Amino acid sequence: MLHVRDLTVAYPSSGPVLHAVTLTLPGPEVHAIIGPNSAGKSTLLHTIAGHLTPTTGSLHLDGDDVTGWRPETAVRAGIALTPQGRRLSPTLTVAEHFAAPRPGGGRPDQWPVDDLLDMFPGLAARWGHRAHQLCGGEQQMLTIACALRTAPRLLLVDEPTKGLAPVVADQITTVLRKLPARGVSVLVALPHATVAATVADTMHVLAAGQLLGSAPTGVAASIALRGQKATATRASQYRQRSR
Repeated sequence: MLHVRDLTVAYPSSGPVLHAVTLTLPGPEVHAIIGPNSAGKSTLLHTIAGHLTPTTGSLHLDGDDVTGWRPETAVRAGIALTPQGRRLSPTLTVAEHFAAPRPGGGRPDQWPVDDLLDMFPGLAARWGHRAHQLCGGEQQMLTIACALRTAPRLLLVDEPTKGLAPVVADQITTVLRKLPARGVSVLVALPHATVAATVADTMHVLAAGQLLGSAPTGVAASIALRGQKATATRASQYRQRSR
């Protein structure tokens, strides 16, 4: 489905954030990008969604080169992003969010609202409430539901459980686990292997902008631990040199 090859991404005010990252997302399953803060997880998701242009490398979707595409083109191709911060319209109600046109025009085969409310039943009880009246977990559910409304082939989710109560986080990861059965691939960014192990089929371990490895969840968890230890060792060495 999606192939990322030798992707390097830099911001104008800094050096590269991603360094020659290569990974492949085949048919519908859940993939997790795991790594600490500033590893480059969000940068990777935003590049795939068309919000950032890579310095070098390429993106291929179904064999077609889509490197540097626009966000609206990505949406029409079936790529949906749920970023950190949720980015809802605070004065719109839950109902109005579902009715609002999607960027890029969306896709013709939108998911029925009833299906989305079955996934997130708490939203039905908040149907007439404005986004700013929802708790953090409800806002996250609404953000994911609005992305699914576009009937994506690939859902990009940036740290969906951050700051949420465990029971709410479990509801969200349960929904993500079930999406491949509906033909949706998921790439979710998470900080820790422990959370990723509950939702992902495959983990991709990212540290300091470099992909340390990709493997089925059980194997990747051990890679993540080695990467975290290596990062801690480098940080300790840096502090010692700075004294």
